[in-house]
Amino acid sequence: MTTKKKSNFAGKVGANAQKKAQTGASYGHLRLPKGVGVFAPDPDGRYKLDFLPYVVTDPKHMDRDKELGVAMVGEVWWKKPYRLHRNVGSSDDAEVCLATIGKKCPICEYRAKRVKEGADKEELQSMNSSLRNLYIVIPLDSKKHEEKIHIFDMSDWNFQKLLTEELKEDDTKEIFPDLEEGLTVKVRFEAATVGKSKPFAEASRIDFLEREEGYDEAMLDKVPNLDEILHILSYDELAAKFFETEGEEEGGKVKEVEEEEEDEDEKPVRKHKVREEPEEEEEDDEPVRKKKRPVPVEEEDEEEDEKPVKKKKPAPVEEDEEEEDEKPTRKHSTPAKTSGKDKCPHGHKFGVDHEEYPECDDCKLWDLCLEEKEK
Repeated sequence: MTTKKKSNFAGKVGANAQKKAQTGASYGHLRLPKGVGVFAPDPDGRYKLDFLPYVVTDPKHMDRDKELGVAMVGEVWWKKPYRLHRNVGSSDDAEVCLATIGKKCPICEYRAKRVKEGADKEELQSMNSSLRNLYIVIPLDSKKHEEKIHIFDMSDWNFQKLLTEELKEDDTKEIFPDLEEGLTVKVRFEAATVGKSKPFAEASRIDFLEREEGYDEAMLDKVPNLDEILHILSYDELAAKFFETEGEEEGGKVKEVEEEEEDEDEKPVRKHKVREEPEEEEEDDEPVRKKKRPVPVEEEDEEEDEKPVKKKKPAPVEEDEEEEDEKPTRKHSTPAKTSGKDKCPHGHKFGVDHEEYPECDDCKLWDLCLEEKEK
């Protein structure tokens, strides 16, 4: 006769259901709060975005600057930079580089080892990490996106670089992420490609508009904490996935299993792939409520069948677009070349900006620049 086991459902069923209800979507290395989707711009898209700040909780925040009081714990900041490795393991997953949180990364360590051993460019590129940023945005007047909080995940090159250049031209626009006095950011994206990749969105023009409405300080209680969005593996977990080792945790270490007939220096080369931006998740949450502030009505001519925006003062006149030298994959012009064995021929920082720009791929000083960066 089978003995009936006593159930242990009490106190667990409800807790499990509640936990599931509070858990949002998962997009690879991103863990989203419930009700928060991803803002993924279309190539050739035109968008108006309100950027919102959040309260920093990460003491290792990559923007942290004690002298300037930037990105300090307990203070508000508007973006979360991080580094990402692609095509990790047999599943070709994207995983957050541990340098993001100020720790040693097994992939970066192995890459440095292979540099000293004279590995070729293709193998080293497969282990590079790219700089990206997370933002909190509310899309306005968008047919594809609801007017509510989204997470905007974009490479530094495809958006932040141009935004930084625009802010250098007019530092009065630096208040754009402020809740009450901020500005709406109007972004024009264009389709770009790298090699034979699918077209992806790259910002080609950024303008700032007066917000029609400001946000209440209570919004800080509604926005997600960007410091908790990234899913970051431990050193042992990332090492096991990268080297594709099977093992068990013993004393916090991964017990590696030797692979049969595999030489240590003959590991397969993982080739770089372009990440496809995740599609936005549909949610049925209520739209974000705003605190209105009176503004005089003045119509602005808008392209793309956009509705007129009511403004507190006339929006800044957009400057005529400058003609730029056409390049096969990127839209931005390249700085004038300089000479010298220790200078970047494209005008970037030799030994510092290695692999940060498209022109790095075909640069004659690629190896020398890499050696300098690895010192």
